[in-house]
Amino acid sequence: MKLVLEKIIPKSAQGNTASVDFFDATGILLLKKGQPITKNILERLEKREIYVLCNNLNSSSSSKLVKAFPKDIYVELASSLWSIYHEAKLIKPEQIEKTMVLVEVILGELKNQSVYFNFHTMCLNVERFKQHDYGTFRHILNVALLSAITGIQLGYAGQRLKYLTTGALLHDLGKLKAPMDILNKPSGLTEDEYSIVKNHPLDGADMLRDICLPDSVIAVVKEHQERWNGKGYPLGLKGKEIHFNAQIIAVADVYEALTADRPYRPGIPPYHALEMIIGWSGEDFNPEIVQAFRESLVLYPENAIVTLNTGEKGIVITVPLRMPTRPLIRLLFDRGGKYLNCDTYVDLMKDLTQFVVGVEFNLE
Repeated sequence: MKLVLEKIIPKSAQGNTASVDFFDATGILLLKKGQPITKNILERLEKREIYVLCNNLNSSSSSKLVKAFPKDIYVELASSLWSIYHEAKLIKPEQIEKTMVLVEVILGELKNQSVYFNFHTMCLNVERFKQHDYGTFRHILNVALLSAITGIQLGYAGQRLKYLTTGALLHDLGKLKAPMDILNKPSGLTEDEYSIVKNHPLDGADMLRDICLPDSVIAVVKEHQERWNGKGYPLGLKGKEIHFNAQIIAVADVYEALTADRPYRPGIPPYHALEMIIGWSGEDFNPEIVQAFRESLVLYPENAIVTLNTGEKGIVITVPLRMPTRPLIRLLFDRGGKYLNCDTYVDLMKDLTQFVVGVEFNLE
């Protein structure tokens, strides 16, 4: 059963009491079931679009279409990247070309729909990806996908979008020159070790010097660690001095790094990571890109079951466009695990004491 919001005609709201909960187009509760419908309330309802919660599998929904990203494409792209990243001293143009063809396939999947990437349960299933390589490849792929959907939100298309995604796939190429024991160190880096890692943007750009690639791709590799406030590296660029594509990938790179497990700490939940990214808007990141990033993420697909910090569980009904970490939730179970027969809603936009601590998905 899917719970969706379906538009109704205002006149159908007439009656002594509301027979169902009435919502506006954004999922805000206008009138609770059982409340009296006075003449004044009816007049107000008739001036706006009204939606009700329904269980119709075939009904039209105001929610975005969400589907899982095809795993076979993910694996094929990973195999292509293996050839580039593990033969880095002998990068061949045909390797880059093959990767760019796969990029076009990926962009075709993203073009007309919202796609939920279950990053943290995605398995590459490629035997030659040993454990110490898995984290690196997952990070690269996820940064590319996140960059692509952000680019689409910003109006990117065609060759421009292709080059953005290709740059994201190559952004960490220079890390191959850093010792593996530093990259996988299970604790914080020393100043000397951090200095080595900080060379990777310039190292990566140097490794691609003899490959015929657009300037926008090279710029991403060189500038993705620069920051909006000028406190990044390696060149200390700031604001519009940084290539716009590099600014996009910087946001995707940090978000993915926050949510990924590291040798020295577990990843943090995606919804917490997004709130951190939003908090850094205007400092580390371009506000325009942060806004596009948060609007493009599907943190809570339709039918997502969430657990609140109170221990209650519910189903996500709607997600505010500008604050996707604060959805409207219909409670299903109380904190003791007892099923709730009554319609009870929690609007996290209004109740700031509650927040999501866990998510379960039912993707078809």
